[in-house]
Amino acid sequence: MFHDLQIENRYLIETLKKLIRINSVLPHEQKLAEFIADEIRSFGIEPEWHEIAPGRPNVYASTEPGSSDRFMVFSGHSDTVPPAGDWESDPFEPLEKDGRIYGLGAINMKSGLACMLAAFKAIVEAKELHARLGRLGIAVTVDQEGYSTGARAFLKTEYAECGAMLHAEHFYGDSEKDYLPIAVTGKILYKLTVRGKAAHAFRPHLGGVNAIGDAAAIINNLHRLKLREHRLFGKGTVCTLKIDGGYKEYSIVVPELCEVIITRLTVPGETVDIAINDMKELIDLLDLRSDVVVEAKPPCYEPYTLDEDDQLVFLFKEIYRRKIGVVPCFTGHRGIVDANVFFGEGKIPTIVFGPKGGRHHCAGEYVELDSLIPVAQIYTETALQYLLSK
Repeated sequence: MFHDLQIENRYLIETLKKLIRINSVLPHEQKLAEFIADEIRSFGIEPEWHEIAPGRPNVYASTEPGSSDRFMVFSGHSDTVPPAGDWESDPFEPLEKDGRIYGLGAINMKSGLACMLAAFKAIVEAKELHARLGRLGIAVTVDQEGYSTGARAFLKTEYAECGAMLHAEHFYGDSEKDYLPIAVTGKILYKLTVRGKAAHAFRPHLGGVNAIGDAAAIINNLHRLKLREHRLFGKGTVCTLKIDGGYKEYSIVVPELCEVIITRLTVPGETVDIAINDMKELIDLLDLRSDVVVEAKPPCYEPYTLDEDDQLVFLFKEIYRRKIGVVPCFTGHRGIVDANVFFGEGKIPTIVFGPKGGRHHCAGEYVELDSLIPVAQIYTETALQYLLSK
C-alpha cells in the first residue's frame, strides 16, 4: 500500500534557498543548526541540541512512536567546504535558472537537508497514521567535510539504536554515472615514524642510520603492499601525502627521524587493523636498519557493503522504481561518506540517496529542481513503509 503524502513544493524550494544563504563552511555550522532547530520547532517538536565542540552542534529530533517498534532516521550534514574562487555569482545567494538552483552546498548537501525536512514535516502532519507508525528521527551532523566528528558523536546517542537510515547525500541512482552506493571503500591514514641514528654526514658509514633513506625505501616499495581484490572495486589505492625529516636549521648530520603520512583506500574485508598489519609486513620484508612505528592517524573509516536482501533495500527499490520510473542503479563507490561511520562503524543499515545535481566542491554547484519532490516523496514513502512494518 502506498500513501502518497503530499510534499509542499513551495516549502521545499524556499527552505533550500534559506539554507544556501546561511554560511556553514566548516567549522562554522551553528547558524545553520539554529535554522534547522527552529524549523523542527515549527512542526511542533522540540529538537535536541548536541554540541560536539564550541559552536559545532548536532541537531536531533524524533516523532513519538506508535504501535510499531521500528525506528528510522533521516540524516545529513550541515557543513560545506569553502567556496571556490571562480564563482561567477554570489555562492551564498541562491540563483534559480534553467531548472536549477545554483549556490554553495546546493547539491552537497543543502538540497538533501531540505528534502529531509519536507519529508519529516509531511509525516509529522499525517496524524492519522501516527498510531500505527514506529519512530522517525532526523539528525543533522557537523564536520562531514572534515573528520566526521558529528557522525561519530551521533553513534554515542540513543538515536544510534535505529534500525535503518536514509542519508541525504548527493547520489541519485538513475544511471551508472549517477549511481547509489551499495558498497563504499574505507580509508586508513598511515603515520610512519622512522627512527634511525644520527652521525656526522661526511662519515655516515660510521654508525649512522639514515631515517630519510629508510623512509624512501618504504615509499619506493609501496607497490608491494598487500591490497586485496573486491568484485566491485578491484584493489584499493595507496598514495604518499607527506614526508617530514632532516634538519630544521642546516647541519651536516645524518637524519635520525622521519615521519611519513600515507593514505590508503581499503575495500570491504580490509579493516584498519588488517591494513596496519599489511604495512608492518611490508616493512619487515625490507630489513631496514631504522626502527619504524606504524600507526593509524585520524581520519580513518571502515569500508562496508549493504546487503541487497535487506528489507530496507527491498522497500526502497520498489518505491524508487514507482517514483522515478527505473530500477535504482546500485554499485560500489570509491570515496568516503558519513555512512562509513553510520554503517561501517555503527552497523546501521544506511541507504545513501539524494537529489540530482553537479559540481559539488566547485564553482557553479547546482541542484536540478525537478529531482527535489521525487526525492522527498521517496524519503516519505520509504519511512512509512518501514515504520508501518512489524
